[in-house]
This record gives sequence, structure tokens and C-alpha cells, in this order.
Amino acid sequence: MIRAFGLTDIFLVRNLQRSSAILAIEHTLTHPRQPLWMALTAPWPLAGTGVATYVLDDREGGSRLTGFVQLMKRSTRPEADLLYLAPALPANPERDPAKEQIWSRLLQYCNLALAGHGLQRIFASIPDEGAEQACLKEAGFCFYAREIIYRLAVVPPPGPALAGFRWQRPKDSWALQRLYTRGTPRLVQSAEGGLNGEVGSPPLSWWEPDRWQGLVWEPAGEVRGAVQVHVGRAGHWLRLWGGNSLAPRELRHLIEQGLRLLADLQKQRRGKPLPVYVTVRDYETEVGPALTGFGFAPYAWRARFVRHMLAEAREPVLTPLAALETAHEVPAIH
Repeated sequence: MIRAFGLTDIFLVRNLQRSSAILAIEHTLTHPRQPLWMALTAPWPLAGTGVATYVLDDREGGSRLTGFVQLMKRSTRPEADLLYLAPALPANPERDPAKEQIWSRLLQYCNLALAGHGLQRIFASIPDEGAEQACLKEAGFCFYAREIIYRLAVVPPPGPALAGFRWQRPKDSWALQRLYTRGTPRLVQSAEGGLNGEVGSPPLSWWEPDRWQGLVWEPAGEVRGAVQVHVGRAGHWLRLWGGNSLAPRELRHLIEQGLRLLADLQKQRRGKPLPVYVTVRDYETEVGPALTGFGFAPYAWRARFVRHMLAEAREPVLTPLAALETAHEVPAIH
């Protein structure tokens, strides 16, 4: 039986969370939180950026099957990210049919639960070529991008401010969408809802959007690039826009100004030095070499998957009206 998390599931989730698979690595690297803590502090599942936790506790063939899955809704968008799923699958080429069955049942349940909340997409990030891939595909998920996460151990001292850079403003959203469209394959745009004209489309910052700050590079009055930063408790994230269309020197300036912004924000917080992460997708061929010039090194290889929900189509049921002289007949109510 699968059910929404309740207080009677505290010990089950506490025991399983030690072996859970991480399916949204950005959250874990910037704001690590235990699944049990999030389940206990999320009173409104899937509302705003609410977290939903579903628990499996069943018996089959004399064996007990236990597991849980946790999701977080994306702010202002009809989407959610898979955060954790337990128990984790063994590494390839090992197989564990019981664990695979748990994954299959929990993922199918998520599809139904989220469709009922009006969400349109579920996202998952897994290790590239990991054992999780087969289970996701069986549950209707589709692969759409590979990415490398680069890591810089410590934010360097800030460099000088460069001409042409200014703070990002709300009115820049159209320019950022153009950068996203120019630098992102249409298959990826379709997977991420970037072609649907939704509110918040494209996904400029898909987790904790209120905690992002950014700079745009606007030489001669045209936005040609942008950099956004997210300051976290355990690490920071840097995101680049328009990198593939810039000259190497311009791309280095974009990275340099992003690191400068992070250094200033970290100094304001007076916190300890933290690492910086950057996601580079397989089609962003110019960004990786530029990052290594600043000391970034590959940290993790991931594959991104999406599951599109089927929207419910509601059509009125037409009931023939009786003739006026038979007004005593009551038409059926649907």
C-alpha cells in the first residue's frame, strides 16, 4: 500500500533515508536537508514550493516491501522535481528485483498523484548511465540532456568590476528568454516547457527562485550574456546564459563577474568559504574549457529525465432535451 507520509511513518523514513538515491543534486549540494526533516516540516504538500512524501509499506510473497519517494513543486511552474527515492538501487551491473519493484510502484504512484494536482512535468537527475535509468524509462520518463557539474573549492577574491555589466532587473526576462532560446536545442526546450509560453518560462531558476541574483552584460544597449548566482548553506551555484555565442575572452569575463558577485555576497554573510558549482550541459561546448581556466574541475556526471503528464480533457456531455410538451421529464445530470 502507498500513502502520503504520516507521523506513523517517521521511523520507516528515518531508517530508509540513509540509503536513499539523490534525484535533485542541486538541492543536496546547496541546502542539504534530510528527507525526514522535510517531510515533517512540509504542511502543505505541492503548494508553492511544497514537498510531498509518499511511503510504500506492503507485503508480497511473504516479503515486506518498504520505500519512500519525495518531490518538491517548482515555484510558479506546473512542475515538480524528484528529490529522493529509497531504497537506492545497486550500481550496474548488479540487479535487485525487489528494489526495482519498489521504484516502479512509487514512480507510477507519483505520476497519478501529481497529475491529480494539475502538474504537467516531473524532473529527475541521476548519475549518467546509472541503474536508475531503466526504472525511470519504464515509468514513462524520457532522457533529454547530459550534464557535467563543475566544482570550485573556494570562491576566489573578487576581481575588478568590468564595464558593460549591470544588475539584472525584472524587465530583462525577455532578453534572458532570448538567450535561453538561442543556446538551447528545441528538444530540451520542449522537455523543460520552454515552448509553451507558461508563466516563468523558460526555467531561469528552478529552485528557491527568490534567492538568486544576477548580472547582465549589455554592451551597446543589447543583452548578450548573463550570469546568475545562488548562495546556499553548503555551497553556491553559478549559472551562465549565452556562453556558447560569446568569444572566449567575453565568456571569461562573464565567469569572472559571477565569481566577483559571489565573493561580495559571501563577504556580506560573513560565512565560511564554500564551494561553487556550475552545471554544463553537453551542448554548451565552450563553457567547460573556460571554467577550467578558473580552477573548476568536473565533479559529477548526470543525466536529466522528464515525465510529461497527460492533461485531463473535460468535455461537456450533451443530453437531448425533451420536447416542450413533455416538460415533466427531467434531463440527466452529468
